[in-house]
Amino acid sequence: MAFRKRSFVGFLAATSWLGLGQARADERSLELGKGVVLPFVEVPAGTFRQGSPADETGREDDEVLREVTLTRAYYLSKYPITVGDFSAFVNDAHYRTEAEKGDSGGFGWDGKALVQKPEYTWKNPGFPQTNQHPVVIVTYDDALAFARWAEQKSGEHVRLPTEAELERAARGTETKFGTSLAEGLGFFKTNAGNGTRPVGEKPANGLGLFGIVGNVNQWTSDFYAPRTTNEAIDP
Repeated sequence: MAFRKRSFVGFLAATSWLGLGQARADERSLELGKGVVLPFVEVPAGTFRQGSPADETGREDDEVLREVTLTRAYYLSKYPITVGDFSAFVNDAHYRTEAEKGDSGGFGWDGKALVQKPEYTWKNPGFPQTNQHPVVIVTYDDALAFARWAEQKSGEHVRLPTEAELERAARGTETKFGTSLAEGLGFFKTNAGNGTRPVGEKPANGLGLFGIVGNVNQWTSDFYAPRTTNEAIDP
C-alpha cells in the first residue's frame, strides 16, 4: 500500500519489525489500533525507465520499455501486508474475503500444484504460515477493502500503488533489476519447499523496502493492458 505525502499507497507491513533501529527521515508509520503499526518508506519523485530492454535476462514480451516520470514523492509500505496485519483488519471490520464467501474457494497448494478448492482461503493456503508471513489468497476487492480500513483507522489517504509506482520502488536505486531479481530468486534457493517466507527475511533494496520482489505477487491499481513506448507522466 502507499500514501502520497498525505496519501498512502501500497504494499503493507508488520508491527514486529518496528523498533529494530531509529526510523530514518524518509520513513513514516500508520497506527491502526490494537498494536498494528505499518511502516512506510518514501519513494522520491523522478524519472525512470519502466519495462526492460530486449536483451535483459528474464524479460517478458509485455515489458515494453518506456520513460516514466512520477511528479510527486509517495510512501510505500516497507513490507508486504502480513497475515497478522490482515487478521487485525478482518477481526476489526468483521470482513470475509471473496474466497470465504464463495463456493469454490481460492487457489491453494495441494503439495503438487496450485488448485482451487473451497477449503483454501487466506487462513489456509495449503502451506504453513505465521503472522509474519505475507497474506495470500486475497483478491483485488479484498485488497481495496484493507486499504479503505487502513485509511479509516489512520486518517491518511491509503490506496494501492500504480504499476509504475510499484516498479519504481522495486528497482530501488538500480536501473536494472539486478539485486531485486537475485533477491526474488533467492526465496526459492533457500529454505527449500513451496510457500511464502517471513517478511524482512531478505535484505532491503536500495530504498529500504523489503520483499518487494519474489515472495508474493502483489496487486496494483492499474488494469492489465498493452502499452506503447511513448513517454508517460504519472501513468
